[in-house]
Amino acid sequence: MKKIRLGLFGGSGKMGRAVEQTLQNFPQLEPYLFVGKEPSSVFSVSVTDLKNTEQEVIGDVDVWIDFTSSEGLNTLLEVTDAHKTPVVSGSTGLSESDFKKLNNQAKKRALFWASNMSPGLWAFRQALKGLESIAYFDFAIEEIHHTLKKDNPSGTAKTLHSDLESVVQKKLDTPVGYRLGGVFGIHTVMAASSNEVITLQHQALNRNVFAEGSLKAASMMAGKKPGMYSMDDIFTVKK
Repeated sequence: MKKIRLGLFGGSGKMGRAVEQTLQNFPQLEPYLFVGKEPSSVFSVSVTDLKNTEQEVIGDVDVWIDFTSSEGLNTLLEVTDAHKTPVVSGSTGLSESDFKKLNNQAKKRALFWASNMSPGLWAFRQALKGLESIAYFDFAIEEIHHTLKKDNPSGTAKTLHSDLESVVQKKLDTPVGYRLGGVFGIHTVMAASSNEVITLQHQALNRNVFAEGSLKAASMMAGKKPGMYSMDDIFTVKK
């Protein structure tokens, strides 16, 4: 079986290192091109600037994983545009303009984006659908992340907010976000009436859970037809 050549953009960041550490659990993926401030001992080729990398090397990548920023993701899409290489991105803090660019790119290549790649968070989102029968309750969303987390509310909180509004069919208050210590991510959804309270919560215990999700997505995305893909495409159970 031919291995899938993986490119990692933003490899020196905390999430990039988590992806690098988790790769051993995905033998079908070949760590090929690493883009980061410091070289990788795992990937075959390490570079610090993708724009100055030979196009032949860039073209050898079968699928990219990106955990950077709005600017970083746009750079990756620009440099790899000619090759139409699939991209798996977990970058958050994206603007409407960024999503418009993603959708335009998805017309000619396969793109996967998720604000949170945790399998458990996906299941948490499915659990929210059960709140439809109590849509008349009051609802609130709270999140806690580490102090270095820049976007507030986070992309995950925005996703949960959008999900919940769709379920209960009404506008809800913006999620409340706290930045405390080294918390990887705690998301809480509360529903209350005058007689009862329901609390649903998801906690990420480490970054490896997000890395695992991105690598599962990368394994799936190589060779996919153009279009936008999400966590639903990985975890939806086919009956």
